[in-house]
Amino acid sequence: MEKGGIDVIMRAMVAHGSSAAVQEAGCVALFSLAAKNAQNEVAIAAKGGIQAIVRAMAEHGPSTGVQEKGCWALFLMTCSDSGLCSLVLDAGAVPLVEKALSAFPDAALLQESGKNLLEKLKTAEEERFASLRIKYWTAAA
Repeated sequence: MEKGGIDVIMRAMVAHGSSAAVQEAGCVALFSLAAKNAQNEVAIAAKGGIQAIVRAMAEHGPSTGVQEKGCWALFLMTCSDSGLCSLVLDAGAVPLVEKALSAFPDAALLQESGKNLLEKLKTAEEERFASLRIKYWTAAA
């Protein structure tokens, strides 16, 4: 990807926040960049991509496409760097994904992407909690 490509996508998503089509296309572009590219995952996160995807999902709840592509993008961004899971959790993605799964029970690709993302986030949250517990008990000992 040429330098600045992520910035162009982010600017388009911000400038056209009310357009479900632009948000869906932005999520597709971000998940395409994140797929199997850890450097892009980190760069997208650093430029506010996780928040942009979550915002798109929040603002376009009725759009199956935005929900599905948003879930895929978030899932792919957490594949190489589980540290990014914390950012996804902190951005408030879980209730949005749960809402989308409930709203679109017949959307097979959304169900797949959403469930994969929730499972990944659940595992990351359990690991984060276990790490905190170990730190607490080690410090207390």
